[in-house]
Amino acid sequence: MSAIELKQLQLTNFRSYNQLSWECKPGLNIIQGPNAAGKTNLLEAIGYLSFVRSIRQQQDQKIMSRGSSFFKIKGLCLSNKELMELDIVYQNNNKKLTINRNQHRLIDLLGIFPVIFFGPDDLYLVKGSPFYRRQYLDREISIRDRSYCQCLQTYRRILLQRNRLLREIKYGNCKVEELIPWNSQMVATGIIIIHKRRHFLEALAPLVQEIYAGMGAGEYLSLHYKPNIANEEDWLAKITVVERQEIEVGMSLWGPHRDDFTFLLDDFEARFFASQGQQRSAVLALKIAEANYFRQTIGVMPVLLLDDVFSELDLNRQSALLELLQGAGQTFLTTTEIARLPQNLICDATLWQLDGDNSDILKIIN
Repeated sequence: MSAIELKQLQLTNFRSYNQLSWECKPGLNIIQGPNAAGKTNLLEAIGYLSFVRSIRQQQDQKIMSRGSSFFKIKGLCLSNKELMELDIVYQNNNKKLTINRNQHRLIDLLGIFPVIFFGPDDLYLVKGSPFYRRQYLDREISIRDRSYCQCLQTYRRILLQRNRLLREIKYGNCKVEELIPWNSQMVATGIIIIHKRRHFLEALAPLVQEIYAGMGAGEYLSLHYKPNIANEEDWLAKITVVERQEIEVGMSLWGPHRDDFTFLLDDFEARFFASQGQQRSAVLALKIAEANYFRQTIGVMPVLLLDDVFSELDLNRQSALLELLQGAGQTFLTTTEIARLPQNLICDATLWQLDGDNSDILKIIN
C-alpha cells in the first residue's frame, strides 16, 4: 500500500498561527493542549492541503490571523512515493496554488493528499440539514474523482445562469424559450453527478453496516440516497410541469442541488429517532468505512484527522476506532488530556505539547 504522509507543515497568518514550522512524524501524532490553544486550527490547516478549503465551513477571509491581509499554507507531502511541495496563498479574495513551485489550478490538488476528518461537529451529517450531507458527498467524491469536481463546477455555473434567466423571464426581460438550452445542459450535467453520488453511497453502505454492527449495536444501519429526480426523462418532465412555478420563485426546483441521503436504523430515520449515542456511532461507522473504501479503491490509506473524538466515545466506539488506527498510516489526534485516551494508543505515538499562551510552538513531550 502506497504511503501518504505529511512531512512538514508551515503556516503564515493562519488562524492563531502568525508563524509555524512543524516537522511532522509518521504514524500517530497526538497533540495535547488546553482549549483554544490552536489544536483544531492545526487539523484545519492540514485539511486545507487536501480540500483547498476549510473543513470547518469557514470562509477564507475568516481564516486569516487578526489584522492580516493574507495567509499561507505550505506542506511537504509524500504522495505515491513522490515528495511534493504544496503551497497555497490566499490574498485579495484569490487563492494561488503551486505544486513543486509550479503554478497549478486549484482542482489539480484534489487526490494528491487525501485526508479524512472526524470531529464533534460531524454529528450534523446525521441531524443537520441536507446541505451538510450534500457537501460531504461533493467533498469526499472529489478527492478521488477529479472529473466529478469538474462536473460539479460546471453544474453550479449552469444553475447560476439558469436561475438568473428565470428571474429575467419573471420581470419580462427574456422569453421562456430561452430556458430550453439551459434545461438540456443542466440535465446532462446533473445526471452525471447523481450517478456518481449513487455509486459512492452504494459502495459505502455495506462497509458502514458491517462496522456499525461490530460496535455491538443491536440495530441495522443503512444508507439511502434520496435524489431529487429519478432519471433524465423524469427530470425533463418535472421541469415542464413546474416551469411557471420556477419562474415565479426565480430558482430551479429540481436537480442534485436538492439531493439528500439518510441514515436509517431499522428503517427509522436516524435524524429523528436515534439517540445522540446512536447518531455518533453512525457517523463514526461512516468515517471508518470511508477510510477502508479509500484503501480498497485507490490503494492508499488517507491521513486521518481526529479532533478530540475519544472524549465523546464509549468503550465500544473507542475499540472500533482503535482497530482502524492499528491499520492506519499517518494520523493526527487532538486531546486536552493525554490521560483521557486509551493507554494502548499512546505507547507507539509521538506526543506533542501545545501551550495556550505560546500557541505557535509545538514540542515533543515523549
